[in-house]
Amino acid sequence: MKKEHDVFATAKVCMEAFKAKYDKAMAKKKERFKNLNINFKPGSPMFIAERDRITPECTVEIEDARHDCLKAFNDALEETIICERAHATVITNDTTRLMGVLDCLKDSSVSVDEYAALVEVYGNKSYWIDRLFEKIAEKNGIFETKVQPSLTAKLEILNELAANTREYLNEYDGEKKNFPVTSSDKYIYKMEERYTNGYSGVHMSGRETAKRLVSKALGMGDSLDRSVTLSNMLRTATPDMQDEILSVLAEGERPALSDPTMNLTGVKDVVDRFIKTDGELVKAASAAMKKADSAKSHGKCTSRNPGNNRRTKTDSFQTWL
Repeated sequence: MKKEHDVFATAKVCMEAFKAKYDKAMAKKKERFKNLNINFKPGSPMFIAERDRITPECTVEIEDARHDCLKAFNDALEETIICERAHATVITNDTTRLMGVLDCLKDSSVSVDEYAALVEVYGNKSYWIDRLFEKIAEKNGIFETKVQPSLTAKLEILNELAANTREYLNEYDGEKKNFPVTSSDKYIYKMEERYTNGYSGVHMSGRETAKRLVSKALGMGDSLDRSVTLSNMLRTATPDMQDEILSVLAEGERPALSDPTMNLTGVKDVVDRFIKTDGELVKAASAAMKKADSAKSHGKCTSRNPGNNRRTKTDSFQTWL
């Protein structure tokens, strides 16, 4: 059975095929002009006739190749969209029954391990079951949903793929535009990766994303819900996002990390890494401040350093742990 995401491979093949045909046509055109004076007497009727045919015939060859490649891609794209829309319309009795069972989890705290076990058995088999899993993952701060993205997300990615592929096929000219990024294997692979799993519609900075996620987690019912959600976030986030989340949690006069009821599990290594990094930054900043204070006082010693009583992010983590 043809996989829907074959459209990504088709896009790559079409771009490579057009580039090859374009370059071949241009090389043939150059060679024909080069041999014009050799094969024909300059100024003769045959010379003029051949000269006047070279460029138009090259243009026709390129346009035929462009048309064929665009058609192949557009056909694959249309087929993919039809298949994806069809998936969203299928609701069987089994789907309805399972959604009723999973719906019971919408108000419960679910750990990463529990979520993974459920998805392994029931995920990626029904479009609407996957949407329910997405909601459960979002509620519990789980980044990797392990299920297919929504139809809206997929169509958005397909539109991006279509725009880039058509631009390449319509505008590639061999020299002026090589489109090294949008036509690369890495770019196409990343787009396909978003399409098949792990797509997130968030277009904010890491800091803003972390603030939003932490705010949502801390606003949940009780300490158990908050702890489970934050643990899930930290276990499934990238290292950079882990640092952002922990940094947000350590902010303020009453950091969330100082809450004695907070009980995170399975993320000690993540927290330890952040404490070590943050502690080194605090020490470096403290040393810089001491040098500045020393310069200001022209060598005079002060009896008390106001910075010594400041609460650092590291202090917050040590209190929490």
